[in-house]
Amino acid sequence: MFRNKLYLAFALLVVLTLIQAATAVWANQVAAHHVERSRIANQMLAGFISLGADKQRLKVWLAQALLTNDDAPGVRERYLQKMQSHLLTINQLLQQDQQLAQTPDDFSAITTQLKTVSILETNVAVLERGLARKASAPSAPLNAADTWTLLIEIFDNLEGLDLKTLIAQAIDLQQQRSAAAEAQTAAALTQARLLLFSTCGFAVVLALLMAVVLARAMYRPMQQLLAGTSALAQGVLSTRLPEQGQQEFVVLARSFNQLAVSLDRARAQEEAHTRQIEKVVAERTAQLQDAVSKLQQAERMQQRFLGDVSHELRTPATTIRGEAEVALRGADKSAVEYKESLLRIVESSQLLSSRIDDLLLLVRSDHPLQLRFRDVAVAEVWPLWCEQAQRQCAAAQQALVIAPVTATILQQHLFIDLDKTMQALQIVLDNAIRYGLQRPLHVDLQLTHEQLLLNITDQGIGIPPAAQNQLFQRYFRAENARNLRPDGLGIGLALCRTLMQAQHGAVQIQSPAQLQQGSNAGTAVILSFPLVGEEPEDLT
Repeated sequence: MFRNKLYLAFALLVVLTLIQAATAVWANQVAAHHVERSRIANQMLAGFISLGADKQRLKVWLAQALLTNDDAPGVRERYLQKMQSHLLTINQLLQQDQQLAQTPDDFSAITTQLKTVSILETNVAVLERGLARKASAPSAPLNAADTWTLLIEIFDNLEGLDLKTLIAQAIDLQQQRSAAAEAQTAAALTQARLLLFSTCGFAVVLALLMAVVLARAMYRPMQQLLAGTSALAQGVLSTRLPEQGQQEFVVLARSFNQLAVSLDRARAQEEAHTRQIEKVVAERTAQLQDAVSKLQQAERMQQRFLGDVSHELRTPATTIRGEAEVALRGADKSAVEYKESLLRIVESSQLLSSRIDDLLLLVRSDHPLQLRFRDVAVAEVWPLWCEQAQRQCAAAQQALVIAPVTATILQQHLFIDLDKTMQALQIVLDNAIRYGLQRPLHVDLQLTHEQLLLNITDQGIGIPPAAQNQLFQRYFRAENARNLRPDGLGIGLALCRTLMQAQHGAVQIQSPAQLQQGSNAGTAVILSFPLVGEEPEDLT
C-alpha cells in the first residue's frame, strides 16, 4: 500500500533525525570533554609556570634582603601565599583531570604530577620555615658569594631536592600533556564534524531516494487523474480511470469513475428532461397553433355564418315584403289573387320562423335543455317518424322508401322526449332532401342488443373524407354542400347531436353509404336510442 510506503519514509526520516541529534549530542559531549581537559592542562601549565616565576621572584627578593639586610616580611609572605595558592589550584586541577582521564597514560601522568605537587608543597612548607628562621636571626649583610651560596642552599637544594629541576620537569610534562589534550580536542572535533557530515549526507541521499521512489509511484496515477479531471472539465463524461496499482489509487480511481458515472447520468437526465421540455413546448406550440388556427377558422365560420344568417333572414323577409307590395300595387285584385299572395306570405313567414327557431335552439343548446321524458313504445313512435319523413319528402317531391319493421322491434320501448326526437329527425331529413339530388331516400329501423338504430340514407353528393371530422361543428359546411346550396347556416347537425346527446343517444354518419342494392353513394345518418332497460339512471 502506498500509505505504508509513506509511513516507512516518514519513519526513516524520523530515525535519521534522531541519529543526527544523537550524533550531535555525542560530538558535543566529546568535544566538551576534550576542551575541558585541554583547559585543565593549560591552566596547570600556567600554574606551574606561575609557581616557578613566583619562586624566582622570592629568590630575587631574598638575595636583595641578604645583600642589604633589608628584610620586608610582607613581601615574603605575599610570595609564599601566591606559591601556596598556585599549588592548591594545581592540586584541584589534577583532581578534575583525574576524573576526566580515560587512558592508562593519562592516569600515569596525573600520578606523576600529583607526586610532584606533593613534593613542591613539602618544599614550599620547608622554604617557608627556613625563611622564617633566617628572618628571626639577624646578621650583618653578606657579600655576593655568601649570598649566592645561601640562595642555592635555601631554594635549589632544599633537603637534597633541586626545586628548579623539579618545577622544570613538571612544566615540561604539563606542556606535553597540554599539547596532547589540544591534539585530542582537535581530533575529536574533526571526528565529530566528519560524523555529522556523513550522517547529513546519508540523510540527504536517503531522502532523495525516497523522494524519487514516491514520486515515481505517484507520477503515473496523478497524471491519469489530471488527464481525467481535464477531460471531465471539457465535457467528456465517458472518461474512466483504470482501477489498478496501489490500493489508495484504486480507491481514488473508483471514486473518480463513480463521479464520472454520476455526472454522465445527470447529464443524460438533463438532456432527456430538456428533450421532454422541448417536446412539451413543441406540443404546446402545436396546440396553440392549432387553437389559433381553430379560432381563425371559427372567426371565418362566424363571419360566414353571420353572412348566411343575414341572407337566410333577409330572403324570407324580402319575399314577404315583395308579395305584400305586389298585392297592394295597382288596381284591386280578385280574392283568389289575394289569397295566393297571402299563402306565399304565410309560407315565407313559416320559413323565417323556422330559421329563427333554429337559431334560438342553437343558443339554448349551450344551456341544459328542458326535456320531457316519457316511456314510448317503438310501435307508437315509428308511425310518427314515418309520417314526418313522408310529409317532408312530399313537400319536396322527393321519393321515399321505408323498410318494413319486424314485430320484435315494435315491441321495444324508448325513454325519450318525443318533441326533441322529432326535431332531430326533421334536421336529418331536411339535409337528406337538400343534398340527395332528388334521388330516393331510404328509412329503416335496426335493433341491437342495447340500442335502436334509425337509419336515414340518401344517394346524394356525399361528404368528403376530409370534412367528416368537422360535420358536427357549428357553422361548418362542406365545400361540395356549399357549392350545391349556397343557402344554409351549418347548424343543423350540431343541433341534432345536441338533441340526441340530451336524450343519451348519438348521431353517426357514414359516407359513402352502403345501400342494399350494392351501390356506394350518398350519406347514411344513424340516430341511436338506448332501449328502456339500458337508459342511464340520472335522467332529467
